[in-house]
Amino acid sequence: MRSFLNVLLEENELLAIKDAIKPQYEVTAVLSKVLAEQGGPAVLFENVIGFPGQKIVGNLLASRRKLALALGCDTAGLRDAYLDKRFKTLEPEMVSGNVPCQEVVYTENLDLPALLPAPIFHAGDAGPYLTAGVLMARDPVSGVLNTGIHRLQLKGKNRLGVFLASPPLSDYFKRAEQDGKALPVAVALGLHPAELVAAAVTIKKDLKSKVDLAGAMAGRPVPLAPATSVDLSIPALAEIILEGEILPGVREEEGPFGESTGYYFQAQSPVIEVRAVTCRREPILSVIMPWGMETEVILSAFSGAELWQELNRLIPEVLEVAFLPGALTFQGVIKVAPKLSNREIRRLIHLALNLDRRLKHVVVVDEDIDIHNPREVLWALATRFQGTKDLVCLPGLEGYSIDPSVKNGETAKIGFDATTSPDGPGSPRYRRLMFTEEAALRAEEILQRRKQ
Repeated sequence: MRSFLNVLLEENELLAIKDAIKPQYEVTAVLSKVLAEQGGPAVLFENVIGFPGQKIVGNLLASRRKLALALGCDTAGLRDAYLDKRFKTLEPEMVSGNVPCQEVVYTENLDLPALLPAPIFHAGDAGPYLTAGVLMARDPVSGVLNTGIHRLQLKGKNRLGVFLASPPLSDYFKRAEQDGKALPVAVALGLHPAELVAAAVTIKKDLKSKVDLAGAMAGRPVPLAPATSVDLSIPALAEIILEGEILPGVREEEGPFGESTGYYFQAQSPVIEVRAVTCRREPILSVIMPWGMETEVILSAFSGAELWQELNRLIPEVLEVAFLPGALTFQGVIKVAPKLSNREIRRLIHLALNLDRRLKHVVVVDEDIDIHNPREVLWALATRFQGTKDLVCLPGLEGYSIDPSVKNGETAKIGFDATTSPDGPGSPRYRRLMFTEEAALRAEEILQRRKQ
């Protein structure tokens, strides 16, 4: 992560805050304001009240540009870079000796709230939370090491509540619990963002381990080292590692927590009993702000790539997939070639809404629309859609667990055909306003001189 912070500094994408800051609410407030007013640089809090020598960093991936920097590509090439790396996984490498994540080791009289500057993100949250922790565990049956991002509530001196709602780790715990056994786990905080995003990807049948994917994303095998108190391998270059086990047969109230949907959510969740904390000297705690751009950027880039690949294989006229900001990938946009008929567009809508569990609404647009620009998508919806003939509604489908509007596990999914079919975007009726190429080049020349 520190190497990536240096890249952000060089690219003028890192804002260092030297003012004293409280982990309670103030971190969230600053991250939110920076996103709104300064274009979304990453923010490094260098003076955290109550935690001398420790820092907090947020907004690491809160833009497509920063995500592209993490993967070593440009924003236009994000989809293809991800899909290329997706099929070139690299197995991790074991390292021995002294490793950065174990420069300092705590095993006695653990007190997590005193050790970690975990923020309380919003008024109404049940307590401090870790939101960028990569949870690691082995499959009790196959022994495969895997990862996932799961929110973690600090519940006491050595206990964490974990919202464990998605595979593969939820499956691993289920298998261990059926045998009456605890599941050994580690939480890695402060990884290179390429490794972090690998943990957020939905695991597919052809992907054995997200640790292998993390190596491909980062462009080198993930260096692993033995944990100090559990039988696991952990990322040697992490800032902080929490070692412990998920207790079988134990569920406790976890939350309320201000989730990425923008609403509070709580559940009866499993509990992690922490045995050891290891870290670098003067560690940097990374956080992902709930209901911020970071979650959306991560999920949109890779969920969009996966969905595009599946749809394009079935319907080659599917050109690109994206998600509207502010909707946590619940609202998607699909760009299609103009030769696709209205009947085929309806088939596409059915496919998309059934393939992606999160997807609740989908808008299909023509190739002249920039689907990463919400204004253009809304313009297409306003001027190319008629509700009497272009609306598709699919009731009674599986809903997503953190969507508060879902009832009895079911939701209604909706598709909007906002294309110009059968006329086409180049027809006289749908002729767009435009500049001459000469004027556009002249404008760019003028603005470039102003920057110099």
